[in-house]
Amino acid sequence: MLGHAMTENDEQPTHPVVRGLKTVCRCNNIKYRTIERAIRDGAHTLTQVATRTDATTGHCGGSCTPDVQEMLVEHAPQRPLPSPGGGANAAAWWVRRK
Repeated sequence: MLGHAMTENDEQPTHPVVRGLKTVCRCNNIKYRTIERAIRDGAHTLTQVATRTDATTGHCGGSCTPDVQEMLVEHAPQRPLPSPGGGANAAAWWVRRK
C-alpha cells in the first residue's frame, strides 16, 4: 500500500545503494560508502578510518563514532583472539607463570 506508514515490524533492509548514500558523519559530510570503502581497503580500526576519511573528527566531538564502530564490526575482517596459555605468547614476559 502506497499510503501505508512503516512501523518497526514492517522494516525491511535498506537497499545497498540507498545505504551507501546515507551520511554517517554530518560534520564532515562523510557518506556510508566512503567509510565502507576505507574499511575494505584496509582501515580496520577507528583511528585508521578517521585518518582515511575524517569521520569521527568533526566539531561535534565524534557523535558518529558508534555508527563507525558498528560498520567496523560489520565490514572489517575479524581476527581470532589468541588462546590463553598456548602458542607463541607462552614465553612472553607478560604471561604469568606459576
